[in-house]
Amino acid sequence: MTLRIEAIPGGPFETNVYLVADLESGEALVIDAAQDTAETVRAAAAERGWTVGRIVITHSHWDHIADAVAMKAALGVPLAGPKGAAEPLANPGSFFGGLDFEIPPVAPDSWLGEGDGVVLGGHRFAVLHLPGHEPYHIALHEPEAEVLLSGDVLFPNGHGRTDLPGSDQAAMNRSLRRLRDLPAGTTVYPGHGAPTTIGAEAGWLAEVP
Repeated sequence: MTLRIEAIPGGPFETNVYLVADLESGEALVIDAAQDTAETVRAAAAERGWTVGRIVITHSHWDHIADAVAMKAALGVPLAGPKGAAEPLANPGSFFGGLDFEIPPVAPDSWLGEGDGVVLGGHRFAVLHLPGHEPYHIALHEPEAEVLLSGDVLFPNGHGRTDLPGSDQAAMNRSLRRLRDLPAGTTVYPGHGAPTTIGAEAGWLAEVP
């Protein structure tokens, strides 16, 4: 596989930022922007000789966007956000009280939604709209490489929380039913924790109503 995917966790919830590179072209993509990761991501890309072309935000929860403004400044590249999420991105933290620090408002340069694509060298990631954890949540799927960058939808042995403001269990179930139809060998890179595969999660996914 010519894709290299490196996880750089950051913030109090160990949120995964993914540095995704096409090794043939040296082009790279950053997924999400956890707190205090901007400089680490910039240094990692520079050390490997990769050229980052875009940052993609999967959803508007604060732990995935805390360093979005800093990441964009550090890398000097455009940032894409999920369609429909302009208000929560512009008012980060507004749905979650008790934060003892301020998150700068995020203003994406472009928007991504169902049916869009993100090209990285010789790879094309399809954008999937997968609500449930958050209404505007997107994931990136590369079918040839069998890779899914799932954000906070699918995790080892479970799915993203649906007890948060704006979350919806019925919508999550619909999203999970879509994912269980992917090939069993598809590697899932979640927003927190270790990777898994669709096959490894097949047992409980089959029981999603």
